[in-house]
Amino acid sequence: MKRLTFENQKEFCYAISPFNKPRIIVDPDETFIVDTEDAMSGQIRKEGDKRDYRKAPFTNPLAGPIYVKGAEKGDVLVVEVKDIKQKIEQGVTLISKWWWYLGHKPSASIVSEFVESKMPSDYRILPVRNGKIQFGTFYLPYKPMIGTIGTAPEIESISSYLPSMYGGNMDLPCITKGCKLYLPVKVEGALLHVGDVHALQGEGEISGTAIEMPAEVTLKVGVIKNKEILWPRIEDSEYLMGVACTGTGRTLEDTIRIAFVNLVEWMEEYGVEKWDAWMMCCFLGKIILGNIWSVAAGFPKMYLPKL
Repeated sequence: MKRLTFENQKEFCYAISPFNKPRIIVDPDETFIVDTEDAMSGQIRKEGDKRDYRKAPFTNPLAGPIYVKGAEKGDVLVVEVKDIKQKIEQGVTLISKWWWYLGHKPSASIVSEFVESKMPSDYRILPVRNGKIQFGTFYLPYKPMIGTIGTAPEIESISSYLPSMYGGNMDLPCITKGCKLYLPVKVEGALLHVGDVHALQGEGEISGTAIEMPAEVTLKVGVIKNKEILWPRIEDSEYLMGVACTGTGRTLEDTIRIAFVNLVEWMEEYGVEKWDAWMMCCFLGKIILGNIWSVAAGFPKMYLPKL
């Protein structure tokens, strides 16, 4: 089985870009392993460690890109997450102060009094052993997920800490073992980038940083020829999910609606009439929130017609 290691990665990517040189080439239906570093570029391993921004000025280092043979513009890349394993028995987290100020200033001011004076700034090392995460006196469940995964845009580069129509830093907890992720292909080979694995993250990732960890990710890729999708889609054992993200001039309310439109278009492929699908999403739909910027709108597969 092919493996993209730290050694043959040589250097990580901090943008999902069509200009990044492929680090590994795989065939459709091939299973392979990718080693990913944590969001701090592996610089925080013990209490008291500090980031060296001269060596790693950005967050969310990405492995890849991975070139998939036969993938062409106008196809869909199918990425099945076969497994996610921790590389070390710990994770790292902190409260990101900048997180509060990326949005609407008046909205940020509502919480400023709550966070401004006493917000801790140190990294916290959390042991991850035997399926549990130790957080002080609490023992939390180990639920690994992939925070950042996406294909390359055609003519632009997307920062590794932002989501986009091609995937990216969606931070959706449902991108985990057993799911299939459907991504639009805009360039030859798709150029899949992956990283930013979390040992545990709740919806919203409200403090800006989950429990970040280096990981060994096992993926299987496939290609659906001549089928275009505008936004990513996710499938697990129970749900179909349409994904959308916020952007310039687009609110979370808009994003939720776009995610459901994405989902309904997928349900139509199963033979469900558009407006029936729209109403059933009102009755049975669910919303998974990623890092405040990303939304996955889901519908239970058990109610879909069999293809």
